[in-house]
Amino acid sequence: MPTQGASITVAGGLDLVSSSHALFRTPGAATILENFESSTTGGYRRVNGYSKWGGASSAIPSGVATDAITGLIPYAGGVVACQGTNIYWSVNGTSWVQINKNTYVTKTGTVAVTAGSATVTGTSTAFTTEFAVNDRIQINSINYRVLSITSNTVLTLDRNVQTAASSQVVKKSGILSGALASASTITRSNQSNNQFASFESDGAYGTLYITDGTNKIAEFQITVSGGTNTFYFEELPLPAPSNPKICEIFSERLVVAGQTTSTSTVAYSTRLKPYDFEGSSAGEIDVGDIIVGIKVFRNSLIIFCKNSIFELTSLDSTPIIKSITKNIGCVNGNSIQEIGGDLIFLAPDGLRTVAGTARIDDVEIGSISRKILPLINNLLTNIQQFTISSMVIRERSQYRLFYHKSGQGQSGQLGIIGTFKFDNNGVPAFEWSETKGMDLKFCSSELNPQNVEVKFGANNTGYIYEIDKGNNFDTANINAKFQTPDMDYGDNGLRKSLYGVKANIKPEGTQPALKMRIRYDFESTDVPQPGAVNVGSLNSTSQYGSAVFGTSTYGAVTLPSKRMLVVGSGFSNNFRFFSNDTNAAYAVNGLFVSFIAGGRR
Repeated sequence: MPTQGASITVAGGLDLVSSSHALFRTPGAATILENFESSTTGGYRRVNGYSKWGGASSAIPSGVATDAITGLIPYAGGVVACQGTNIYWSVNGTSWVQINKNTYVTKTGTVAVTAGSATVTGTSTAFTTEFAVNDRIQINSINYRVLSITSNTVLTLDRNVQTAASSQVVKKSGILSGALASASTITRSNQSNNQFASFESDGAYGTLYITDGTNKIAEFQITVSGGTNTFYFEELPLPAPSNPKICEIFSERLVVAGQTTSTSTVAYSTRLKPYDFEGSSAGEIDVGDIIVGIKVFRNSLIIFCKNSIFELTSLDSTPIIKSITKNIGCVNGNSIQEIGGDLIFLAPDGLRTVAGTARIDDVEIGSISRKILPLINNLLTNIQQFTISSMVIRERSQYRLFYHKSGQGQSGQLGIIGTFKFDNNGVPAFEWSETKGMDLKFCSSELNPQNVEVKFGANNTGYIYEIDKGNNFDTANINAKFQTPDMDYGDNGLRKSLYGVKANIKPEGTQPALKMRIRYDFESTDVPQPGAVNVGSLNSTSQYGSAVFGTSTYGAVTLPSKRMLVVGSGFSNNFRFFSNDTNAAYAVNGLFVSFIAGGRR
């Protein structure tokens, strides 16, 4: 019989629901895809690792590993991390400063102001030299911004004071990092699942707002002058919502939700004053359902509730809110992310998107996780056991969801990766894979001041980790597996004897310890099953700026192919590629299978 060949393009992602017969038509899909990601450029790429931020000198923010990390976010070229009862900031992961401190310092003189007035009168004050417009000044233990300065003894606040004050010592917020250690702590209760919102129009780094469902809204900012950092911290006093769980910036306001006493209410600040919930343009809206998350989407604020979803399109004048659906809600607000022009969230029946258009009332809800339904069902069935976190990796058009289980070893920690792509017909879709061994309880990704995407996470060890960096899971091997469906090469009634496989594999550095295994006829015990073979040496293309001396080959083809001799026969077969090492990532892009057709069934 003449030799025949079949070319398989690797694409489609994990498919756990299609029948074996249907999968004959999609041989490039995967029935196992662990610690791989669908690449936007094609093929399946082994994921990068994660490692302690700061390397060998990495430090725990509080210094106490048993203090639980409850949230983190990249900010001001570093990371803000909440741990135990305190909040910390670091620029390098090796040294941390506690920032929930009283950052007000005493200035010259005393001040007086009448109730309902914004004019502050000073006695022996030096407003023109000690203050500037937008500086924070404290009156009656409430933070105000300086709107204008008339003289050394007269300035105007950004809003009226509610209670008169007289002969108050002048206090201005803002201290240098060296003074933080000696500043008094603003005491907070044990934090839980902190949420963050950045008011970006306020200074170079913006102002960060922090909520957790237990404490008052925290306000934190860093400003830089002459290379020196100045720190500002405040807890917003009443009538600001006392303990909201959720926060977001929308319509140039701070919007919060999830207060213990009003679980169905969103409250919003005065426009351009995220710290002010007293002004005439501040207010609140009761949607009549328990709110689990809020997210800005285009020009709207989407309000995700337990059993429904709403769209808030305006907060100017009379708020405009409409129902998107009253038939389905969001299981966990930490799953909500924007990617591919949609919002993705975890619903009771899987991962869904809220897809809107420019036309009002044209909003649809669609499921996107059907192909990984067994993974989703396991997550939803045991949802109370998990802490959910999610992130977007922009440079890879990727959505990642982690579901951390306390008490579970590192190898048993699970996650899901969805890569947003366009299929051959130009239809947008997600290709899925799963992670095992990424021990991440909280995660966050943002663009740093240099416009470079940074990705951080944390677990129960107390350390902060850089995600998508290195070739190990916090020193542990990355155990990666990719298995194709069984493929029949167009004729399931014809026996094929395989003798050669040419794998299109692209390494990115150090040679992976990669193996390939073949199984015939759905791993039938009646058919001899050959052992695994080493893929062997691969050429890594030498590229300026990324080549690794001794591992990259000058002049190597962009997508090197590796030919392997194989044995065995069957009516169908699958291929499994697997590695378990700390070597560089690689991508499996396709296969060319050579076989001789034998007898018909």
